[in-house]
Amino acid sequence: MSDLTQHFGPNTGYLIERYEAFLQDNNAVSAEERDFFTNRSHEIEAFLNPPVNNSTLSASLPTPKRTMPTEEEVARIVGAARLRRMIRETGHKAAQLDPLGSSPLGDRDLELKAHGITKADLEALPASVIGGVLAEGAKNALIAVEKLRSVYCDTIGYETDHIQISEEQDWLYEAIESRRYFAFTNEQKVALLERITQVDTFERFLHKVYVGAKRFSIEGTDMLVPMLDLLIQQSAKTGTQEVVIGLAHRGRLNVLAHVMEKPYSAILAGFKKLSEEEARELYTERSDYSGDVKYHLGYEHDVNAPNGNQVRVTLVPNPSHLEAVNPVVEGRARAAQDTRVERGKPKQNPDYALPIAIHGDSAFPGQGVVAETLNLSRLEGYNTGGSIHIIVNNQIGFTADPQESRSTLYAGDLAKGFEVPIVHVNADDPIACLAMTLMAHEYRETFHKDFLIDLVGYRRYGHNEGDEPAFTQPKMYAIIEKHTRLRELWAQHLTAEGVITQEESDALLIKVEAQLQEARNSNEQPVMHGTLRLQYLTEEGDITAVPRENLRHSTNSPKASSSMIALGEGYLQSAKRACKNSKASTGDTQKLSLSPPF
Repeated sequence: MSDLTQHFGPNTGYLIERYEAFLQDNNAVSAEERDFFTNRSHEIEAFLNPPVNNSTLSASLPTPKRTMPTEEEVARIVGAARLRRMIRETGHKAAQLDPLGSSPLGDRDLELKAHGITKADLEALPASVIGGVLAEGAKNALIAVEKLRSVYCDTIGYETDHIQISEEQDWLYEAIESRRYFAFTNEQKVALLERITQVDTFERFLHKVYVGAKRFSIEGTDMLVPMLDLLIQQSAKTGTQEVVIGLAHRGRLNVLAHVMEKPYSAILAGFKKLSEEEARELYTERSDYSGDVKYHLGYEHDVNAPNGNQVRVTLVPNPSHLEAVNPVVEGRARAAQDTRVERGKPKQNPDYALPIAIHGDSAFPGQGVVAETLNLSRLEGYNTGGSIHIIVNNQIGFTADPQESRSTLYAGDLAKGFEVPIVHVNADDPIACLAMTLMAHEYRETFHKDFLIDLVGYRRYGHNEGDEPAFTQPKMYAIIEKHTRLRELWAQHLTAEGVITQEESDALLIKVEAQLQEARNSNEQPVMHGTLRLQYLTEEGDITAVPRENLRHSTNSPKASSSMIALGEGYLQSAKRACKNSKASTGDTQKLSLSPPF
């Protein structure tokens, strides 16, 4: 038994049997066997229990049959995956978008039973079935689904499933679910309160001092101003040279006062009964003044970013025809993006200028110029590298309810046909509004395509402050009358968080009220921080907002410059004759105000 290699085959079984007997009772074996097992136990153990070669072992074993999941297991997995997709695509129908508290529309595809699954089924499945950023670290699929709902069914509704390019879809899902735009410091939150205080107090002041005067207030969608602030700040940081803004009457005075920094005194003067001489001095050296000119004027203002960059902000002049300003904004932005310092075709840099178009919720689907402008957005000759659209959604158009003025669920549905990402955001959730503003800007910077924010709010007063909205929407305005203003809501929120005290909040209010009262009482000529833009017809017949000397230097070619001036003079003479003919036929001694192409 000295040679272990002899113990193969049946001898191996005999050796194991004798060794096991020795281990149980060493007297159960012969003396010779006892000495052998005692002296060579390590060798015997190694011989009887050799190291396993997994590859050799697995090769020698028969391949086990694969266990197929049952139909029930497959149904649960497919149901969970379908639920994830429907939350992403239709979660906006369960989001609380209306500040006035109307119930969300809802969708049966957001319910578990629509997919044949239960909470217990989701608890039994891994979070990887749901996938995405929100599933990371989740204990099971149920927790991942709850996280998904908290994002897609809160105060923001996302519509991105109409985007056809996978790269953009993936970017949007990650941007939405990572929640990376929602981190704001306490200092930023207090600054937001200060800005909302300015917006709200300005409107209250006008309502109290100029009773019944038209102002087309922004109340109910106050967040428009902080959103524009943030867009301009982000543009300055990224090196944009000009931001071009187009909007109609709603909120225009507030945008002029706070975004464009037009002095309060200059705006308040528009509500006063001014003599023609006073109006000329206040608005421009050469202008014709009319009572509603404050809603039509443009303005320009330079903004300095913390990083030292400067951006020119232009509010484009706009007539009463609402969305007519859209192509003007796009054209001005495109002109600012093109460089003509070299021979040949101008070179475009979409980062030079950012167009921002602000729409009405009835005007966006109702006016054809919106669709026409969107249709040009991706064409080579008209592309501006993406515009940011904001619908100031009052949930009412003049006196018409949405179901009376459009054939779509949302005001912004038209944009789906042009593959524009759409987010609907509750205007009473300030952080959500700013987060979507950051997302819109980054998307535009990344893909150079349009982005639409549907700012869902309300209109505290009528279409203008001279009409009574309760005549046509009594139920809605009964709710609005009791609804807490955004400024108060945000102040209460920050006070509850301990970010600011009630005394500090009240002090902000007193400060702004004092500034407005001082501006009202001041008889000094206001110091303009920007430039007014107004077209006019002078006694000489000039129809332009640009001095002739500037026009003469608008090109490096003397021949071209002379041709332009000659053509302009011919056009002006025709306009002058039209003016004289009009006076002769009507006996009107007032100047004829013509609006030339901008």
